[in-house]
Amino acid sequence: MNVSTRTSGILQGTRGCPYCMSRNTKDSSWKNSAEKAGRFWLRPVRCRNCHKRFVRFRRVPLAAFAGLVFLGISALVVITVQSAGSRIPSEHERKLAELDPRDVARIRAEAGSSLAQFEYAMLLSQGGTSEREDLVEAIKWFEKAAAQGHAQAQYELALVYKLGRGTLQDYDAAARWFMEAARKGHVAAQYHMGRLHRIGEGVDLDLIRAYAWFNRAAALGHGAARGARDEIAASLKPEQVEAAQKLSRDLLSAPTIAPTASGPSADASSSIEPDVTAEAPSESGRVIGVTARP
Repeated sequence: MNVSTRTSGILQGTRGCPYCMSRNTKDSSWKNSAEKAGRFWLRPVRCRNCHKRFVRFRRVPLAAFAGLVFLGISALVVITVQSAGSRIPSEHERKLAELDPRDVARIRAEAGSSLAQFEYAMLLSQGGTSEREDLVEAIKWFEKAAAQGHAQAQYELALVYKLGRGTLQDYDAAARWFMEAARKGHVAAQYHMGRLHRIGEGVDLDLIRAYAWFNRAAALGHGAARGARDEIAASLKPEQVEAAQKLSRDLLSAPTIAPTASGPSADASSSIEPDVTAEAPSESGRVIGVTARP
């Protein structure tokens, strides 16, 4: 007689007979592999009262499964509680949320981070009221971030001095900060250094040096720098182009003395650079002496 597919239910208990409701049962065994197939979770049982066989759930696998379910639910509850707790802002975060965004940015900048100082300066210069007080305050924070070596802050500070926005126009100061940013690989600053040397604004009029900076910026994908480099190359002799290309490779390796954040009054000769002297025709056709310093 094959074992019945009936299983003992809750009313009969785990060993109760589903036919006669008797609890006088004993464990049985599978008669063959075909009867056992697909019934790993079940165990055959024989009723001593009605002599019928039925199946019940095995205790060990069932307990293991129940344990895994319990652990899974417990882990889910713990993760949910922790996530809810992490979303609860701290008292410091709540106080920051109550402040004006500019006050929050100022507090973070005062902590000393160059990135926070730069972001606060940008907020004042671009998102402020455009009052002179805001621009002066922005320059102060640009200088703090630039003094810590923040390349973008150095570039923005150079633009401030070049355009005379919120301060006196100062080409020397602009050139110093463009140089600092350019030496850190800032492509726009490298392009501006080329422009400054091409017209002699705040630096020596130096076409070889202008070519070298344009060449550096063009190598980083600056389209305008590529066009300016080619225009200068057309006005130079082959040996001068060769010297300018060599200078392009040496520009970022020359030692420098970092400028202070004192503004226009800082010493203009803040970089130590080897000199390369050559003659190049100016854009008007007149031959001029140029000094190339990497």
